[in-house]
Amino acid sequence: MSTAIVFSYGDMGTAAFAALAEAGAQVLALVLPSNRVGHDVEIARAAAREAGLPIRVQPSRDRIDPFVRELETLAPDTIVIWSYSMILPAAVIGVPRRGCVNVHGGLLPSYRGPHVMQWAIINGETETGVTLHYADAGIDTGPVIAEERFAIGPEDDAPAVRGKLRDAGSRLLRRWWPAIAAGTAPRVPQDESRAKYYPLRTPEDGRINWSAPAASIHNLVRALAAPWPGAFTRLGGEKLVVRRVVVTQGDGGSAAPGVVSRVDGRGARVGTGSGDLVIVAAEVGGRAAGPGELAALGLAPGLRLGP
Repeated sequence: MSTAIVFSYGDMGTAAFAALAEAGAQVLALVLPSNRVGHDVEIARAAAREAGLPIRVQPSRDRIDPFVRELETLAPDTIVIWSYSMILPAAVIGVPRRGCVNVHGGLLPSYRGPHVMQWAIINGETETGVTLHYADAGIDTGPVIAEERFAIGPEDDAPAVRGKLRDAGSRLLRRWWPAIAAGTAPRVPQDESRAKYYPLRTPEDGRINWSAPAASIHNLVRALAAPWPGAFTRLGGEKLVVRRVVVTQGDGGSAAPGVVSRVDGRGARVGTGSGDLVIVAAEVGGRAAGPGELAALGLAPGLRLGP
């Protein structure tokens, strides 16, 4: 039976356990990143404990040698990386005899980087996917085994797309694990002429620019939907987190960018750089409101939001 160590956290970690088990692999251990704490880490930790798996934590590079020796003692055939927040040093990549495979939540080489699911939604893509590839010293640069594409619906938000990514990644792992275990999986070089790297996003990157087109703001809100921090603006002296918006179709002229023109049972209508949006759900100071409730947050006609 071929063996693997999983580097992951959150629900993708549990998905990796399930997919590998179905494919007939023996998972030897879970490795968690030392630069993450909280609920997602505990999800994977609990799943590993339930499966009776040992848990290791990848340390910083200056303390990597003992960690590498631990991995060598476990002697995995393959390392599987899925939704992981640390770069693997060359010494780690060199441990498994069949190499390290990464389940990347985007299409390569066009979407390299850590937050490519959000970037695909922000960019208005109608399609994304999962790429299964071998890890090398670069960031998402290794040769490709296979990919699976799927549509991003016009109202799909980050949780919806993440669910599709989880399902597609599980299918790829199950389908290709026999070839990975046998050392016969494809190794197709990436086309560097099409490569693009997208940077890590920060909470501040969620600030809404009301001079942008309505469709672009809609994409930003979808990409940062809960449990992500959310797109936001200023409502007077407070932070207004915008949880859901709808792009308007006709029904009156546009207000100036960021200006609220109407608040009614459908939501709060706001002007943008091109067209209007209706804020359908929002939060201020932990107080959430939906359609018909937004006036209670202080939204009113004539009010200017932002910057």
